[in-house]
Amino acid sequence: MTQEQYKRKCDALFNKAKSIGVELSFHPESFNPDRLSCLWYGGYLANIKITDTLSVELGIHSDVYAELSDKDGQFLTYVKDKGNTGRFYEEMSPYLQNDQELLEALDDGRLKLDNNNWVEYDGVYKAKDDTMGVFIDLGLVVDNILDDDILTAINEALDRIDDIVQEIKAEGDIDDA
Repeated sequence: MTQEQYKRKCDALFNKAKSIGVELSFHPESFNPDRLSCLWYGGYLANIKITDTLSVELGIHSDVYAELSDKDGQFLTYVKDKGNTGRFYEEMSPYLQNDQELLEALDDGRLKLDNNNWVEYDGVYKAKDDTMGVFIDLGLVVDNILDDDILTAINEALDRIDDIVQEIKAEGDIDDA
């Protein structure tokens, strides 16, 4: 994807958020338009502010254990990222230039994953006098896993925002957000 195509897709997400009455915080410059699979990254992805007291947090979570071999089966590199730091990017980017090459390596068995990560959403509720907020973990309550492509995941969350808000309110026992 070209930089211009990426910018248009990101702009469309910001416009979509605005059109549905929410505020999207996302830093497109932190991501490579050729590497949009969540495997490359870890940690914070975006935040969707619903009200001053309620927001949806999108994050890239879990451990990534991966081993890459060349076309002859010779070992190239291994990564074990238990901290959501995006070490997969550091280790694999010299060998895999983009998402297409990533998918090809997975398909032909050169890239083996023992563990992988995913994009998920959770909630943050701030009572009127609360500056930090309460994190509302939806992982054990609902299927809060989104698409592996980070832009598609953000779009999916925006499409489902009303349902997500209801899940957060139910799990957090929130009436006034």
